[in-house]
Amino acid sequence: MRFSHNSRSAAHSDAAVQALVDTGIRGVHAATAPHFGVWDRQWPADLARLCDRFGSGLITFRLAALATDEIAGPGLAYGPELAAAARTLGIGVSVDAVFGAPSSRAVLDWGRAGLLDEQVPLIHATGLGPDAWRAIAATGATVSLAPTSEPQIGLESAVPAVGEALAVGVRPGLSIDVEVALAGDMFTQMRTLLAIQRMRAVNAAHASGGTAPAPGRIGTADVLDFATLRGARTCGLDGVTGSLTPGKQADLLLLTADEIKNLPLNDPVGAVVLGWNTRTSTPCSSPGGSASGPAASWTSTCPRCAPRRRPRATRILRAATG
Repeated sequence: MRFSHNSRSAAHSDAAVQALVDTGIRGVHAATAPHFGVWDRQWPADLARLCDRFGSGLITFRLAALATDEIAGPGLAYGPELAAAARTLGIGVSVDAVFGAPSSRAVLDWGRAGLLDEQVPLIHATGLGPDAWRAIAATGATVSLAPTSEPQIGLESAVPAVGEALAVGVRPGLSIDVEVALAGDMFTQMRTLLAIQRMRAVNAAHASGGTAPAPGRIGTADVLDFATLRGARTCGLDGVTGSLTPGKQADLLLLTADEIKNLPLNDPVGAVVLGWNTRTSTPCSSPGGSASGPAASWTSTCPRCAPRRRPRATRILRAATG
């Protein structure tokens, strides 16, 4: 998902969406207004035109907003007006800059007003109070953590709120935030969050001197889930992609298994999270094709990769079906 907050005219918005179309990837354009400067005031009304023009195929749309008026004034702050605009278009809302006491109060207000549900992911969620977390869990809202952004930029507590989310039963998705200043791949996000959460858990146990129960530690399967299925859910795409499930689209990331840095392969999930990177992976989607049926239905769309993928796909399917 791209959080687009610098489209100063309809032409800028068209160019931004067209760039996503041209890549051939499954993309989500979350549109909001510029935070400052001169712009055509085309948002949010222009979202209807964008949905009509581009809203088919691999591109979907969301309305993007900020949690409070602290950054860019009341016009961009999520509330009843923006929620109504999104409902009219039949799209979800992605809320950024959710952190600290002001956002905690906003979350409680949204919950009381019926403005939180599974179509409203909250981005960052650092430094929120316990009542705000309970409201998020009760309403089914989702959370997207940015494991490298929050510590590096220093967003509120600067600590990704994975422990707080899991404590109320919310499994978060992962995001990157600012690609121009941070690593732009999910392998880095998974490893960073894994290290931070386990560090916090061990540190809490150490600080208590053994007098308090040790917090649970997440594992590689957790962060892989956060980066895939839970990430798809925060974009409103968990019914389409995010897991190899019959009926979903075959959006695949093919991983090279024959490099020494990826050995041993006795733990495939651990190898994916701790060993692979963008140089040992190849995206290969099958637009319009699903992950069900014979291996050929989702391995024949990329001639360069197909000879290597077909045997692997066959083995995976045989293992899955016994």
